[in-house]
Amino acid sequence: MSLAKSLRTNRPTITRTASAAAAVLLAATGLLATGGAAHAAVPAAASDTLANGGTLFPGASLTSGDTRLVMEQNGDLALYTTGADGAEERQLRWHSGTTGEGNKAELRADGNLVVTAPDGGALWQSRTGSDDCRHMPWTKLTVRSGGDMSILATTDSEAPYVVRLWSASYGLQFPCGSSTR
Repeated sequence: MSLAKSLRTNRPTITRTASAAAAVLLAATGLLATGGAAHAAVPAAASDTLANGGTLFPGASLTSGDTRLVMEQNGDLALYTTGADGAEERQLRWHSGTTGEGNKAELRADGNLVVTAPDGGALWQSRTGSDDCRHMPWTKLTVRSGGDMSILATTDSEAPYVVRLWSASYGLQFPCGSSTR
């Protein structure tokens, strides 16, 4: 049988196979379910990012390489790195200072990272949700290998750019103002 005849004879099978493969690919990227916007679902335990409206409850964490941000059972939000050889020994790099009081950490819709008490009151906050930062509608908290975490913002424009609003290493950054507010 010639190749041309084989392709004509098997065309429905090839078309169905290609269509099925395309449907699987589109479903995997979220295009079918979301009407065009791709959103990948990433398990919280394997993620290095917390998006607007996201919450870390006690025991939950974000991880990137040797760095881990944990909402501790004792109420403190803490950033750790592991030893250079991957040892279990961890070093505290930053913490919110809310031991014994904190209930959860949330990146609020306005971009402010807040550790709250059980009654919802703010115990610690990044101060990135002020009027100075509202022109940056899309924020996320990222944990980076090497011992840092940052709150990043991006514009809602055709040419988006990313701005660091706050980091564990440097605190509040331009354009949000000073940390003395």
